[in-house]
Amino acid sequence: MSSRPHHRGLHHQQHPSAVASDASGWVESIGALSDEHAATSLLLGSPPAANGSMRAAASAVAAAAAAADSPAGAAGDTDEAAAAAAASLSPEQEFEEACLEHAVTCMMAEVAAVGEVMLEVGAPQGWGPSRLDSSQLGHVLAALQQAAAKGGADATVLRQGSTEMAAEGGVVSASTADVLVRRRAGEGVPPMEVRVAVIGNVDSGKSTLVGVLTRSMLDDGRGLARGKVFKHHHEESTGRTSSIGQHNLCLDSGGGILNDSQFRSTNCGDYVRHASKVVTLVDLAGHEKYFRTTAYGLTGHMPDYACLIVGANMGVVGMCKEHLGVALALKVPVFFVITKVDICPEHVLKNTVQSLASILKKPGVRKKPYLVRGHDEVLTAARNITSDSLAPIFLTSAVTGKGLDLVRSFYSLLPQRHRWVEAQAGAAEFIIDETFGVPGVGTVVAGTVKRGVITPNTPLLLGPDIGDGSFKTAAIKSIHYKRLPVGQVVAGQTAALALKKVKRAQVRKGMVLVDERLAPVASWEFDADIAILTHSTTIQPRYQAVIHCEIIRQAARVVAMDTERLRSGDRACVRFRFLQRPEYITPGTRFVFREGRTKGIGVVVASEKPTTSSSATPNGSVAAAAAGSCSAAAATAHVEPLRKDQPAGR
Repeated sequence: MSSRPHHRGLHHQQHPSAVASDASGWVESIGALSDEHAATSLLLGSPPAANGSMRAAASAVAAAAAAADSPAGAAGDTDEAAAAAAASLSPEQEFEEACLEHAVTCMMAEVAAVGEVMLEVGAPQGWGPSRLDSSQLGHVLAALQQAAAKGGADATVLRQGSTEMAAEGGVVSASTADVLVRRRAGEGVPPMEVRVAVIGNVDSGKSTLVGVLTRSMLDDGRGLARGKVFKHHHEESTGRTSSIGQHNLCLDSGGGILNDSQFRSTNCGDYVRHASKVVTLVDLAGHEKYFRTTAYGLTGHMPDYACLIVGANMGVVGMCKEHLGVALALKVPVFFVITKVDICPEHVLKNTVQSLASILKKPGVRKKPYLVRGHDEVLTAARNITSDSLAPIFLTSAVTGKGLDLVRSFYSLLPQRHRWVEAQAGAAEFIIDETFGVPGVGTVVAGTVKRGVITPNTPLLLGPDIGDGSFKTAAIKSIHYKRLPVGQVVAGQTAALALKKVKRAQVRKGMVLVDERLAPVASWEFDADIAILTHSTTIQPRYQAVIHCEIIRQAARVVAMDTERLRSGDRACVRFRFLQRPEYITPGTRFVFREGRTKGIGVVVASEKPTTSSSATPNGSVAAAAAGSCSAAAATAHVEPLRKDQPAGR
C-alpha cells in the first residue's frame, strides 16, 4: 500500500468537486420530482423490450426459415427418422419432443436474427419444457447444444440448479439451467455490438477500468492502465480524459474474452475478426469543464448502457450526479461500479453504497439497488438490466483485481438494448460523430448506422450542407469496422466510411448520410413535448437553451408554446428554432436541453422547414400547431398526449 500515491489515502477529506453547489444538479432535479409533477410522466416512460429474450415473433417465422434452409432430400430423411422414433414414444413423450423441437427452431431463428440469446431451461416461464428431472434436463441440453452446433453457434451452460414448482400432487423440485447460445465468428458474419458509455466524476477511475478490462492487466496505482487508453499527450500529463475514446472488448462464442496484454488500438482488427461479440467502451471525460463533450458522447454515440464509476473514497459527488442525471433523462439503463475499494475504509465504503442507494430510491428515479457479489447475481443483473428498474452495483479494485471477473462476466452477458435486426430492413441512415482527413484516402467520416445496410459504392445523400442546408449525393469508397475492412455494415454498428470526391471542409459533426428514398429535409424548427426539471423562475417564448439531441448540439430558441409560462416540474408542447443552422432531426428522438442552472428533457414529435420566418407567424397559430403535433405523434414517440387539464408541477 505504501507505493500508492499519498493523496488517494486521504479518505476523511472531502473531494474538491463536492464543494460545488448541487442544489440544481441533474440528479437533484430528477430526484425532487413526485407523482404530482407533470414532468414525471415524460421522464418515466415505458422501458424498451428486452432484446435477448425469446419473442413470439420468432416462432411465426421459424418454420418458414427452417423449411427454406433445409434441402428436400435431407427433409425427407429427417421425416423418416422422426416417424420411426415416434412409433416407440407415448403420446405424452411425443408432445414433449414436439415442444422441444419447436423451441429449438425458435431459438435458432432468434440467434440468426440477433446473434445471441440467453435461455432459462426448465424454469416455469423459461425456454422449452419445464418440470424436468436431472436426466431429462441432460437430454434437453444435449439436444440444444447439437442444434446450436448445427446452426453455427455454441451453447454454453452458465449455471445449473433446481427450483420448486407447483404440480398436481403438490410442490416438486425441478432441475433448471441457464444457457448462453451465441453465434460463432465467421466470414461475412458481423459481430454483435453493444455500446457502453463509461461516465463518472473526475479521478474516479474510468480510464483505469477501461485499460484494465481491454488490456487484461492490473493497475499499479500510479496510472499504468489509464496510460494505455489516453489519446492525447496532455491527457497523459494531467491524468484526465478530455476527449471521447472508444475501446473494444472482444468476446468469443463461448463468452471468453479475446483481449490480452498484446491488445492495442492499432491491431484491434485482428481481435475483432475472431470475435462473436464486441463491447464498445466509450470512455468519457469526468471534469466539469468537459461536460459538453460528455453530454455529446451520451447522446451522439447512442450507448446501449451507461456504466457509472463511483470512487469508494469520494462518494456520489460532483459530476457523478450530473452524469447520472443525464443518463436517467435519456432513459439509458445504468449500472454502477464502485472502484478503489482496496484503499477505502469499511465505514466509508458503507456510507458510499448507502448514499447511492438513497438516490436510486427517490421518486423521480425509482430503481432498485442490487449489489452483485457472485456469478448468480451477475446472471440476474444481465437478464433484467433492460427492464430499467434494476441498478446493479459492483465493488472492484483495479490494483488487486477484486470484482473484475464479475464485471467481465456482466459485460459478456449484456444484451443489445435495441432490436437492430428490425431496423436493417429500412432505408439507410448513418449519423456522423467524427470527421477525418486521411492522406492517400481522402475524407473519412465515423459514426453509427442508425438503420438499413450500407455497402461500398452506395450513393447516399450527405447533409445538411454547411452553407445552405441542402443534401448532396456522395458515394461510399470503402468501409472499415473497428479498423477491419468489411463489405457492409448494418444497423446498430459503428463504422468509418471513406467518401468519394468530398472535401474535408464540406463535412462536420452532426451531418448524416441517408438514402434518397427518405427525401431528407433540414429543419430550422421542430415541435417537442418537454418537461422542465429545474428552473429558478419561469420560461416563456424567446427563451434560449442548448439542445443535445443525438449528434445535434446547438442553441435553440422557444418561439411558441401551448401554455403561458413554464416552471420547474411542468410539462408542455413547445416549438424550438435553431439559431445557427438547420438540422436533420427525426420524430421520436429523446433529447436534453440546458442553460445555466436550467435543465430539461424532451421528445421530438415533429419537424418542419418553414417557408417564412417564425417571427412573422402569430404565436397563437404556432402554439396550436405545436400542440397538435404533440397529440398526433404521442403514440409514435411513446409519450402520453398533453392534456389541457393536466395539473401543473407546483
